[in-house]
Amino acid sequence: MAGKLKVAAVGCGGIGLLHQRGYLQHQGAELVAVCDIDTAKAKARADELSIGKWYPSIKEMLANVECDLVDVVTADHLHFEPVMECLEAGKHVISEKPLALDINEAEQMVTKAEEMGVHLAIDYNRRFAPGYVQARKWFDNDAIGHTYYLDMKLSQGGPASTWKGEYYLLYELQTHALDLLRWFGGEIVAVCAEMAKPRKNEAREGEDACYTSMAISLRYDTEVVATLLASWDSDFIHPIERLEICGSKGEIVVDNVLSKATLLKRDNQVVEEYRPSIFRMEQLAFDGTFALRIAALVDDLLNDRLPEPTGRDGLQAMRITEAIVDSWKEKREVKVKID
Repeated sequence: MAGKLKVAAVGCGGIGLLHQRGYLQHQGAELVAVCDIDTAKAKARADELSIGKWYPSIKEMLANVECDLVDVVTADHLHFEPVMECLEAGKHVISEKPLALDINEAEQMVTKAEEMGVHLAIDYNRRFAPGYVQARKWFDNDAIGHTYYLDMKLSQGGPASTWKGEYYLLYELQTHALDLLRWFGGEIVAVCAEMAKPRKNEAREGEDACYTSMAISLRYDTEVVATLLASWDSDFIHPIERLEICGSKGEIVVDNVLSKATLLKRDNQVVEEYRPSIFRMEQLAFDGTFALRIAALVDDLLNDRLPEPTGRDGLQAMRITEAIVDSWKEKREVKVKID
């Protein structure tokens, strides 16, 4: 793609702001317009970021602005319509995670992008956090050899109930964990789940009490297995995340998204460790991972590369989610649909 990548942004909330600042920080991108159904929010965001054009509807924006990519950061249950409208217009799209809360909507979004010959990407920003980037380098360089198992915990504070359903923890937060387990482990073919509602007495009136702690077993298409401890019952002051990948030559461990990445070799007692620099503040804050993800997206599109992770990655995470729910309901191992 020649010249700068022209970007229009839909959604002027807090996460949308992190995306939009990412484009402004990239020399290869130009943020040409912002859009929000709340007119006051759209105008305020345009003023805040010194963007010349703002619109209350995607239809109006696309009729008046030339753009290559549309960044959609609406509420998670409202991704479908704006993403489909932009894909129909022949624009590349990045959607905030999860791709949708409905598997049929996710299927339609991925199919539409392929029909239109455009890219649909998803914001799995954890892939671009420095600790995971370093872990991937070790992994790709065969530092731990043949993979034996993966063990992950993603546990933080969260709601005891929601109108979005009792399995919302899987869609809202654990979609990140499922993506990482696929990214490192390969295709997940079957799952088995246990779930609990230890805070159901805290559920708000008229809302579903959530399953806020889950223990999930996953099986890959190779002789590899994984476990995921998923919870909304811990606290943000505690370590929220840990991924361990065990292989024939050693282990890789990523702690707390950003804290550190560690390489332990079976034949060497000297441990190799990565920690972000205190002089690189964007690497010490979770919010900084959004700009890193945006930078990778812009670079991919400018260089005509597939912008991974893709909408199909988001769809596959939803298929795994659906299988986990079915496993709990049916009290058995459930196979995951794979194209």
